[in-house]
Parts: sequence; structure tokens; C-alpha cells
Amino acid sequence: MGLPLLGSPRRVAFARLVVASLGGFMALGAAYAIVPPLVTERLGGDDVTVGWTITVFALAALGFRVVAGTGIDRRGPRLVIGAGFVLLALGGTLFYVADASWILFAARVLQGFGQAFVFTAGLAWAIALAPASRRGQAISLFGLAIWAGFSVGPVAAQFLLDHVGFGAAELLLVVAPLLALVGLVGIIRPARHGASAPGISIPREALRPGLGLAFGGVVMAGIVGFAVLTFDARGGGGGSYVIGAYGAATFLGRIVLGHLPDTFGAYKTGLIAFALALVGAVAIGLSPSWWIAAGGAVVCGAAWALLFPALALMAIDRTPPERRGAALAVYTGGFDLGFAVAGPLLGFAAHQAGYGAVYAVGATFAAAGLVLVLASRRPPAVASA
Repeated sequence: MGLPLLGSPRRVAFARLVVASLGGFMALGAAYAIVPPLVTERLGGDDVTVGWTITVFALAALGFRVVAGTGIDRRGPRLVIGAGFVLLALGGTLFYVADASWILFAARVLQGFGQAFVFTAGLAWAIALAPASRRGQAISLFGLAIWAGFSVGPVAAQFLLDHVGFGAAELLLVVAPLLALVGLVGIIRPARHGASAPGISIPREALRPGLGLAFGGVVMAGIVGFAVLTFDARGGGGGSYVIGAYGAATFLGRIVLGHLPDTFGAYKTGLIAFALALVGAVAIGLSPSWWIAAGGAVVCGAAWALLFPALALMAIDRTPPERRGAALAVYTGGFDLGFAVAGPLLGFAAHQAGYGAVYAVGATFAAAGLVLVLASRRPPAVASA
């Protein structure tokens, strides 16, 4: 199964875009390994401060996505993703001088802005490089850069922290996005589709898919945020293996299943994805041990691998080509929204009713996602371009 491109120049351009984007997501992943020891060892902070660094990052990314989308529609994705890499490098530079919490918060805000730009523009560029019949696969394969970056970045940063020191780890936050910026040179520019409307654009066609992505994000947050605590409490531990099974299934699912939204359509694939998420969340919630829960996590990983491209296709296929950057911005903002809601909601559920309630909430959101997709069944309002 090759790259979702017809001609060799586009195939090369797509591969280069994925590799370049990997640098940005490596920096973002590395920050998650650097922030906790930086807060506790250098700044003398606590877990609350660490939590706030996550919050300000997510809010910055969510708030700046519409700016990214409007910029894509007006100037094209190359300029926006390049600006995103610069913002990531500037945020990484602030880590060097972060001797107070407010400086670290400023660094995380810049990184949030950069994430919004890189994620949205990279996705828009990947879609533009692919033929209309293989856009779902393009979305899936571009997602590999995200997963690989968030997997490799923390490991690389932790290695540098353990064997070299803070300075070397923080250097990764600057060098990786700058190398990514250089990697953009010479990549094919996507075709423009006419002038966009003035002002900030929020296409309503993308609101429902974005909400669906938020629902799926709650299921994901329950696994990555609570699996370790869940199976420590149930005895035997092994929650990290559950998370690993979920991550591996998502990664492989994007490769093996990435063509299904193009083959069966976004609507059917979205239904399948939410049905799988519902089954997987229930299985994890009822599992007495990690090795049974890992099976449920694999099902949830397959669900996420299908859900992201399916809902993205719903968003862009119903939006005029000249507003698709804004549509992708609104859509991907659902990911930030889902995690922002999931943190306090799932924490409250666990506190009040135990860890099983975390997955009951996730299953409820998966069921709500099924209803949402069922309510979305209609032909695309805009022909593919």
C-alpha cells in the first residue's frame, strides 16, 4: 500500500512533509518529559504547576487554531506551518531562561500556538497533495508523524536529561523544529482555490465532526490518563502495557486501515469507529487484569485510527475548498476540547465512583458519538476538489 499520491513528485512531497512535521511533533513530545523535572527541580514548583502548564498549552492551541485556519485559506499551508516551526523554536528557547513559572507558561503558550499552526497546516497540506479518492489515507498517514513525534520525543528528551543534562534536552526543543523548517524547502506548493472570505472563518460544516472528535478524545484520555492508576488499584499493575497496546494499535491501524474511509465512506467508517470505541471502553472498564484490558485497548486504538480520518473527511467534504483550512482548524480543535473536558470530568468520576466509572463515561461519549454520526448522514454539500 503506497503513499496516497499519483505522481512521483507528489509522493516525494508527501513523504518530505511527514518527515518535516515529525520534527515539530518531536519537540512537542519532548516538552512533556522536560516540564515536570524543570518545575520541581529548577522552579521549586509542584504537581499543580505542572498541571497548569498543560492547561495553558491546550488553551493556547485551541484558541489559535482559527487563526491558523484563516491563514491557510489566505496564504497557503506553507507559510502557516513554517510560522508554526518558528513559534515552537521560540518557545523552546524560553525554556533556557525559565527561572520563574510565568516564563515557563509563556513558553508553553508559544508552543501551543506552534502546535495549532503545525498540526492544522500540515494536515491541510497533506490533504491537498492527495487525490480526492485517497484523502482519508493521506490523513491517516500524516497522523503517523504526530504519533511518532509524541513517542520518540519524550524518550529522546529523557535520555538527554539522564545522561547529559537539562541544557541538551532543552536544545532538542529548539533544534528539532528548526530542522523541520529547513525540511520544508522545495516541497510542492498546493493549488489555491480562490479568495477566502474576510475575517476569522468558523465553518459550521466542521462543528459536528469537531464535536465528534472531542467525544473520541474523552475515550482516549481515559486510557492514557487512567490506565496505570486503574490496574494498580485492581492489583497486578500493568496499566502501562494497556497504554502501549492502545498506542501500537493506533499506529498500525493508521497504516493498515487508513484506506477504509475512502473505500466505505466517512459515514460508515465513523459509525464503525464509535462502535469499536464503545466496545473497547466497556471491555477495559470491566477487565480485572491488564492483559484482558489490553484487548479492549487494541479495539479502542483501531477505533481512533479510523475515527480521525473519517470525521476529517466529513468536515472537508462539506466545506468549500477556499474554506477548508478553517474547517480543519475547527475540526482539530475538537481534540483539544475533548482533552480539556476529559481531565476534570474523568477525575471527578474516578473520585466519586472508582476507576471503572472512567471507562463508563468514555463508553457514554462513544455512544453519543454514534448518535452524532447518525444525525450527520447526508450527502456532502460540496463536491470534492
